[in-house]
Amino acid sequence: MVQRDERVAPFGVVAAAACAAILAHGGSLVVNVSPRGWLTLTDKTRWGLSPDAFLFAAALVIVCAPIVGVGATARQSNGRSLASSVAALATVVSTFTLVSAALTIGWRFGQKDVLAFTVRSHATLAAVAIALAAWGALCGRWFHNPLDAVGISLLTTLAAAGGLLLGGSVSAALPRSLVAAGLIASPLFAAASAAQIDLLHSDLLYQISPLAHVQIDYPTWTLATLCYLVAAAICLLTLAAANRRSSNLVHN
Repeated sequence: MVQRDERVAPFGVVAAAACAAILAHGGSLVVNVSPRGWLTLTDKTRWGLSPDAFLFAAALVIVCAPIVGVGATARQSNGRSLASSVAALATVVSTFTLVSAALTIGWRFGQKDVLAFTVRSHATLAAVAIALAAWGALCGRWFHNPLDAVGISLLTTLAAAGGLLLGGSVSAALPRSLVAAGLIASPLFAAASAAQIDLLHSDLLYQISPLAHVQIDYPTWTLATLCYLVAAAICLLTLAAANRRSSNLVHN
């Protein structure tokens, strides 16, 4: 009997990651184009679908990555090693990112910067995804009840994503350095800026957010990617230390 390598994520989870990327990009087509026009897209229309598709993908990452991380911790409680859980997370994130990148190339095909744009935007998206998944895994380690872990990891992630917007005029009055830090800490703004999406000056946010009316500088994709990779490393190292401490207590 052939045993499946424990380092590989369950096939269903990997398939779900691929389908999630397809649904995110397909959602952009459904929202912006009537069904009769799906097969007759002009280049201009197709290029215009890319920003919404990327934002939909980023939104899925923000909601789903912490949950996947909590699930990785559950794998550990079933006897899997930390390395196995990290490999599973990397497999899921890579699958989602690669499928989304391929679809982005399809939307933007014909533009000169399509490959460079796709690499920049999806490197940041992958870094955000692995950081949020690592945070979910750490919450799963801290809380005995998985539902508590999911709730706390999601709540903190959503607060980071929209905290500046919820702050209203208070956020607009903050020093620019704090606003810049808040934009990096927001997975939504970090991912959007890497994709060259001016989220604050979109029609809706320009009307409701005081931040849209002050001068701000979005983080570069390299800085955002580096920050989220460092955050992921900190979460994983903390998780490894907690596991080692628990193991020592058991043996003593």
